[in-house]
Amino acid sequence: MLHSVLVDGVEAFVQLEDKWNDLARSVVTCHYTQTFEWAKLGWETRDASGDDRLICATVWLDARLVAVWPFQRNRLGPATRLEPLGCGIHEEYGDPLMAPDMNADEICRELLALLRPMADIIEVPFVEQYGAARQVLERTGVFNIPNPLDSYMIERRGVENFDDLLQAYSSKFRTNLKQGRKRLLKLGELRFELPEDYASSVETIDWVLEEKRRWLCRMGKSCPWLGKGEARAFFLAASMKRGELGRVGLFRLTLNGKPIAAFLTMIDRTRVELLATSFDPDYARYSPGMLIIEDAVRWCFEHGLDFDMRILRMDYKERWSNAQTVRIQYRAPLTVKGALVLLPDYLSYSLFRTLRAIFNAEQRASIRRMMKWRPWASGRSQSADAQIEPSV
Repeated sequence: MLHSVLVDGVEAFVQLEDKWNDLARSVVTCHYTQTFEWAKLGWETRDASGDDRLICATVWLDARLVAVWPFQRNRLGPATRLEPLGCGIHEEYGDPLMAPDMNADEICRELLALLRPMADIIEVPFVEQYGAARQVLERTGVFNIPNPLDSYMIERRGVENFDDLLQAYSSKFRTNLKQGRKRLLKLGELRFELPEDYASSVETIDWVLEEKRRWLCRMGKSCPWLGKGEARAFFLAASMKRGELGRVGLFRLTLNGKPIAAFLTMIDRTRVELLATSFDPDYARYSPGMLIIEDAVRWCFEHGLDFDMRILRMDYKERWSNAQTVRIQYRAPLTVKGALVLLPDYLSYSLFRTLRAIFNAEQRASIRRMMKWRPWASGRSQSADAQIEPSV
């Protein structure tokens, strides 16, 4: 018989480990970010405060766990907020883990019904565009604030090997990769690595985070999670984990033993997910970021995995990807207090959406006006110096 249970607190959470792992094994497409290990590390390495609570919504079929959705409850100003447990970057995919033989719509409704009384606000990052979680979140609260973003992948489907994939790109694209690698090799030993020892893992994590800080400084931008210690603590703790359901992968490209590009990724049974990237700007003319993607994708093909470059539209993702989807981040109030806290953001979102709609309407009208123009010739033939006149 199907029944839902709210798991509240660390002690009850720990009791889920075996059942959760069984569920994850049964879902071939399970992300490492949906595993018990990921949630546990997220709770243990978070920037803790006294009001934090660990809450999991679960659905059971008799004694079998068929769905789980883990959250931490913290504060956002005067309101309480539910947000998924994670590495501190807050960019993991946010869909609940569900058994494939269950009714996804029904399960998501059950899960959200458990979570509604637990906080004033719920924030869920990057659920599938056509997934059941999106359908439920759209109907949550008196309003919601969606943030859709394109997500990019390199899929192996229909491609026999990496060399066949590479042939699908333009000759200029392939030539630029070869030339960049050839020029770097003239400077010394170029190596693609996936460090397994702790010292190298620490070095890679710190290098990625520091280079990202420098890049943000050069661009005059800021990033909230880089100012905290959560992400570093999480990846340090995860770097030595080697579970059957997934692990953290710290890919790097070194020149004479020095990193010039690196990734923080998640590796599971079907894919590598790209979470954070950095490269040394001193070597930008050699495109080390493109070269490490080439090496990482080759590694993926050798291990039977897809390469998920994830959210945000970037030039390199558009150039490399052979598949694209949309992921949507949702914020929604669950109480009146939550609605009051989120109201300024909702008004800003509504204004932006209205202005964009007006701009798009004006753009379409401009295109229609342009398409009404025709070359006009007097007489039966058009002279070489005929003017372009609007049609009547």
